[in-house]
Amino acid sequence: MASRYYPQLDIDTFDRFNRELVGDLFNGKDGIINQEVIIYKLAVQDTRVNMYGETTSGKVYKPGVQITALVDAEDQSTTTDEFGPDLTQNATFAFYRDSLVEVGHFVEIGDVINWNDGYWEVSSINENQLIGGQTEYNHSIVCTTYLIRLSHLNIERVRSL
Repeated sequence: MASRYYPQLDIDTFDRFNRELVGDLFNGKDGIINQEVIIYKLAVQDTRVNMYGETTSGKVYKPGVQITALVDAEDQSTTTDEFGPDLTQNATFAFYRDSLVEVGHFVEIGDVINWNDGYWEVSSINENQLIGGQTEYNHSIVCTTYLIRLSHLNIERVRSL
């Protein structure tokens, strides 16, 4: 329902601009920016834990969902200690909320995002980007993430010849 100061025509215009910029994979339309990511959700029921809540065989993830996003990655930094070099980097992923609703996916803390040959774990989620301060016009989900090691995911890359 549109309000007095934000008619439905304005809301539809915002939606159209978002889809033109970011893209719409659900309907097969590329956007101007068109940065595709894959989101992996933790399969809590399939992950075996001991009595302390720790996993010995690693976390298990559900199959990934491909979607478009706006990505803002910070610069990489490398630290070296007695275990060798360690690469750290943070990134922000902004998703168009209606795109996530269309594919039936919602992002939670602990989910893993695959982008630019790296895996990023979601550490916080912000869903308060509202139009006119109205909660029914929430148009984006912004996730703050950090780069994680591939060895923490128990995912193995397979190369074919």
